[in-house]
Amino acid sequence: MGVFWDMTLAVACILGLALVGGWLFGLLLRPLPGREAKVVIPGRGEGEELEQLVRSFLWLRGLGLLRCPIMIVDVDLTPAGWELALRLAARWPEVILWPASDLGDYISRT
Repeated sequence: MGVFWDMTLAVACILGLALVGGWLFGLLLRPLPGREAKVVIPGRGEGEELEQLVRSFLWLRGLGLLRCPIMIVDVDLTPAGWELALRLAARWPEVILWPASDLGDYISRT
């Protein structure tokens, strides 16, 4: 019986250390306060990968590893791609849809 409890305690300690290590690693990856980064996702064609990319960055935001806005920049979106990008921006307020021609203006004023 003693071996079972020793192994259970060892596994619990290993899992606890892994959790603390992952949390500390996340703190190292977090952007420094005051340095606002911007995620720019170029929107092209039908926007086949837009939703997957947006969800990936939203997942990082949910973990606290990312605090910046997520921008979908209309580089060459078709009408169907534009509609998809609009739906993504309407669904999540952290997502901004922006035309590529005005990107410099947005970045310089924020």
